[in-house]
Order: sequence, then structure tokens, then C-alpha cells
Amino acid sequence: TWLIFPDLKECEIAKKEWKGQRYREATFTTIEAVTEFCQGEGSYDAPWGASFVSGVSKLMGSKGDVQEDEESDAGLLGDRTSLDQLVLGENAPASLALVIQPGNGGPVEDWVNCEKIYEGSPNSVMIIINGALDKVRGGYYPGIFFPKLAATVDRFFNNFESVFYLKPISDKGVYGWLYRVYPEPWQVVLQTLETDPRKANGEKYVVDTTVYTSDNRPTYNEAVAKLVEANAQRYEQQ
Repeated sequence: TWLIFPDLKECEIAKKEWKGQRYREATFTTIEAVTEFCQGEGSYDAPWGASFVSGVSKLMGSKGDVQEDEESDAGLLGDRTSLDQLVLGENAPASLALVIQPGNGGPVEDWVNCEKIYEGSPNSVMIIINGALDKVRGGYYPGIFFPKLAATVDRFFNNFESVFYLKPISDKGVYGWLYRVYPEPWQVVLQTLETDPRKANGEKYVVDTTVYTSDNRPTYNEAVAKLVEANAQRYEQQ
């Protein structure tokens, strides 16, 4: 199993914090490292400004010796020793590649590199965790400004299946969730605040009620409409 982080600093922090045995058995790496391992040196699409920051980090880590300076680094981008080496036949190719929060609040190049990783290791199962696929597939990034990303979405990311999805909804006076666990259907869940009649002080508690299911994912507006309808029926029955 590869745990693939967006950058070196996140990989470093995770390796320090995630100390359980199952984590220790996984390979800690980054999108850049895996892209270049799978597709060759120079294949990684670097975000704007990455080369500048990398250069500053190397300059700050310089010791004045040419040979040492080739490997010197001040660690501004993270500790390179936190990267596990990828070795073909040992921990590569991966049976499972978990890409953790690519591009969400970070560079869109992460998404382009995810496709390169998959193409370079097509027999690995790729799972993207907290990657904001809705933004990527929903046109949040205009194709005219992000042509590489747009092409990647059409041929790659539109084929992803939602394995686990949980989106809070707070709109038009109702609260709830859009929820799915593969292979179960999509569910719209209404949250209501009820009063416990058994308690003298009128203690409140939250009730989750599934008000709609579908094999196809409802849009946000459809989910809100189902919640509003169910909430109205609830008051009519009281």
C-alpha cells in the first residue's frame, strides 16, 4: 500500500504522527516521487513557484562544498528522509494507492499528476481521499485557464466511483446529509431536533431520518428539496 501525500512536509508530519503497525507497513511517499518513479524523471508537473522555493531551500542548506551542496537542503519543503524508497518488486507496483487530499486548497497540478501515476501503474487500485472531486468534475476550474486539468477530468476523473461520501447540508431552514457507502444507494438524511418526553427538563436530542434513496446521485438542490419536503410532512403529522 502506498500512502501518497501532496507534498514532502505532509508526508513528514504523517510519518511522525501515524505510528500504528498498519501505517508502518505502508509506503510513505509523495505525488512527485511516485509520478517520477512511474513515468520517469522530469515527468512530474510541478506547481508554479515550486522550483524557486526548492532553490531557496538548497541555497539555505549550502555548506560551501560542491559535492555536499548537490544533496544539501534546509528542509523548507520537508524532510526528505521521511520518504520511503520505491523499489520495483518489493513495494512497487502498489496493490493499493491511497492519494491523500490532492489539489484541495493546493496546486491543480496534483490532479494532472494523479492521472500520470495511474497510467504508470495501471494495475494498482487508486483511491482518492478528501480530494474535492466535486470541484474538479463540476467545472470549478475553467478549462480555458486550466486546459491540462480539463483534459484530465474528461478522460480520467469522470470515471471515478464514489466509495464513501458525506456532505453536510444546511439550507432553506433544514439540516441533513447527502450520504453514500458503496455499493449502497445514495441517501438523503434529515436531521431534526426532538424533545425527550421521558425527561422532565425537556432534554433535546438529534434524530437522523433517511428521507430519500436513489441509485443515482442527487444534485445538491435535489437533496435540499427532499429535505424541505420531508420536514414539511413532519410538521403536518405533528
